Amino acid sequence: MLQVTFQYQGQQPVFETLKSLHFNYDNGKYISNENAYRATITHAAETKQLLLTFSKELSFDQYKHLHKVVKTIAENIGASVDDHLALMGYLEDGSEAFIVSGWEQWVRFLETAKHVSMEGQKVQVYQDQQLKGEGILLEAHKDETDNSHFRIISCTILSKSGEQVFSGNNLLILATGEF
Repeated sequence: MLQVTFQYQGQQPVFETLKSLHFNYDNGKYISNENAYRATITHAAETKQLLLTFSKELSFDQYKHLHKVVKTIAENIGASVDDHLALMGYLEDGSEAFIVSGWEQWVRFLETAKHVSMEGQKVQVYQDQQLKGEGILLEAHKDETDNSHFRIISCTILSKSGEQVFSGNNLLILATGEF
């Protein structure tokens, strides 16, 4: 199990925050089964700490959701976050990335690797949830001006009608699994 500790001061809306994030109080713990994973929070009111535990075997999308939950809790109750027991992986330079600390760089690293590995594969290109094209991915370009988010801004595919270039603020490229 991975752990995140929140340390807060004063009176904070702990119950209200956890309830808004779909945590239910059960037998001394707050439990959430959102997005097909279980997260448990133990509240130590006397030391003003919350301890969040969750599985180390979640999907990338589940970790993305959990990252948002951690950020929301910290913001809503004005807490500091200790995530050193929630290692997600390593960055290109070998440094560690956690559920909060180093998160953006880790996501960017993984997304870049994912898109490089899709080159030569059959993909679908979407913009604003609308299918724009389908074919073999030749190349994809990310937004280099924004280091906080990974965004594909252009890509080239080889479709039945020839080479096609798509550009936009936030393209979504999905592998079809077909060859």
